[in-house]
Amino acid sequence: MISNNSERDYIKLPSGILVAKQKILHGKNWSETHGALQEQGKRMLIPLEFVEFLKYTRENFPEIYRDVTEVRSPWRAEHLDAYFEKRKDGLYILTGNKTKEEKLDEDTLMEDRIPGISLDDYIDRAHTSQGLPRRDVKKGNLYFWHPRNVSVAWFDALGNRANLYCDWFPQFRYFDIGVRAVAQEK
Repeated sequence: MISNNSERDYIKLPSGILVAKQKILHGKNWSETHGALQEQGKRMLIPLEFVEFLKYTRENFPEIYRDVTEVRSPWRAEHLDAYFEKRKDGLYILTGNKTKEEKLDEDTLMEDRIPGISLDDYIDRAHTSQGLPRRDVKKGNLYFWHPRNVSVAWFDALGNRANLYCDWFPQFRYFDIGVRAVAQEK
């Protein structure tokens, strides 16, 4: 829940969710970030919501979009709520702090593209219903690391490139990695 005086700190996306304009909880690993958000009554963006956030900010809050995606220093990074797990029948994406599970869409791009995918094409049309790049995503400058067993997703941009990682270690922490909290409306 958010109060009326903090509404200016959030962006209401067309889907109705409220996403913080600023990242918080820097320096925590993926699991610690989930726990801290739960204590605040908030949560992480799942990849599909992150795609919606990027599209909406690109069109309505270009300064926030540039802050997230622009190739420049300093390094900026944010956790996404996606954990990947290999099972007998395939790779799964777990969201909701691993409370929701779904077999990975078979149209998901399952090869690293370094450099590789078009950020605009990914945002506009070439993402799965789970918010991950599709196999037919156009080539571009966004580095992409495909989902792997026991890994999590995050997005970053730095001085020489932007990256969408779906192969990172859940226990990894660094002081610049934060999260955009998703809040519930009153």
